[in-house]
Amino acid sequence: MPGENPLTRENFDYLAGAAGLDLNDPHLDELFSYVQVALAGIEGLAEIDVAGAEPDLAFNPAQQFQAFQE
Repeated sequence: MPGENPLTRENFDYLAGAAGLDLNDPHLDELFSYVQVALAGIEGLAEIDVAGAEPDLAFNPAQQFQAFQE
């Protein structure tokens, strides 16, 4: 996956249109470049092995509700 471009301009335009953005807006070129840089920046996160890790803080709605009622 490293080195791949996970988001093509065609896919970006589809997502932008689905989000209600004007596909004729000239700022979409700038936004597309920004999104590509952001995706490249987080690409390394996929390589981190977190299979055996537990989160430091877990939200348990039942515990939170009980604490609220006490």
